[in-house]
Amino acid sequence: MFFSYILLHNSTFQQDLPVGLMLCIIPFLLGWLFSYIYHKVSALKTENEALTTRVTSLTAETTDLRLKLSQAEAEIEALKGQHRKAKDDLMMCESERNALREQVASKGSKPATITFAGKKFKTDDLQIVEGIGPKIAELLHKAGIKTWLQLSEASPDKIKDILEGGGSQFNIHDPSTWPAQAALADQSNWDALKKLQDELSGGKV
Repeated sequence: MFFSYILLHNSTFQQDLPVGLMLCIIPFLLGWLFSYIYHKVSALKTENEALTTRVTSLTAETTDLRLKLSQAEAEIEALKGQHRKAKDDLMMCESERNALREQVASKGSKPATITFAGKKFKTDDLQIVEGIGPKIAELLHKAGIKTWLQLSEASPDKIKDILEGGGSQFNIHDPSTWPAQAALADQSNWDALKKLQDELSGGKV
């Protein structure tokens, strides 16, 4: 009888064991799941807060960069205005410079022809110098001496070398006074040039 009771209750226990286990496991699983969800949500909140902080920082940086960009654009526009003004000032200065050059050139320019000692000469005609004829003038032109100023700056020895290079027929000429005569002609000092030539004979003293 006793054994029959035990077997009966043992059979009931075996039948209720899965139910009991399920009743124990389910709360455990639910507890673990809630704990996992809680920690996951906490991690997501922390990550979201970090992202929010980063977004706020980036927003502030973007605003600062936009402000700097606006300032830079304003400075560029100001520099462009200064550049345009400088170009306008430069053009005005160049215009004034060219006008002054024209004035100086017109005041300092020499007439195309002059009358000297009863003869007409073109400006910078080397034959105005006593002792220089067409052939010598040609020799001097070939040597690069084409104006009264250039002749006035040439030494008598250099002129002598040019004459010797033209042939022995030019050796009789004495160019010692030619630079002085050319200087007077270049200065339009005709009275002094006439007086000097009156004292010469064939360009010689």
